[in-house]
Amino acid sequence: MLTALAMLALASALGGCGQGDETEQMEESAQTEPATGAETTAGTDSQLEQAKSQAAAAMAKLQAAGEQAGAAARDAAGSAMDQVQAKADEAAASLQEASTQASAAAAAAAEAASERTAALTQSAQARADTMITEARDYLRENDLNSAQGVLDKLKGLRDQVSEEVRTEIDELQERLSDEARSQTAG
Repeated sequence: MLTALAMLALASALGGCGQGDETEQMEESAQTEPATGAETTAGTDSQLEQAKSQAAAAMAKLQAAGEQAGAAARDAAGSAMDQVQAKADEAAASLQEASTQASAAAAAAAEAASERTAALTQSAQARADTMITEARDYLRENDLNSAQGVLDKLKGLRDQVSEEVRTEIDELQERLSDEARSQTAG
């Protein structure tokens, strides 16, 4: 009876390994055949060897399937990593291009600002030169109020002109102050 139970257990284990019809036949024969002495033992030994052989074949198939699944998983992972790397390379190239464009735009903006500043400085310098000439003329004509009005406007341009022009403005203001004192005294 023990051999019939062993056959049932082995047959049921092999049933999950894809042995199909052979496993069912072994189960049926283990359940329907009576256990009688030497005849059963000889038949059981043969069936046991056959079951062992089938179990070994099933294990080999299972191992091969596992290796194939592992290889497929590695290939899929490698392929996914290759895709990720390609996307990362594309993003890096795009970032580099954007950086280059931004640098060029910043350089162009800085140059334009520099040119604009130079143009404004030249314009302020030209206006200051004209106003200095006016202030001198007013001082020569002894029109101190008009000279002071022009000098007040020149003080507004002070930050936009060269150091040389600032010095001229200071000298004119000093000269105007001296003229105003001399008129008050005399």
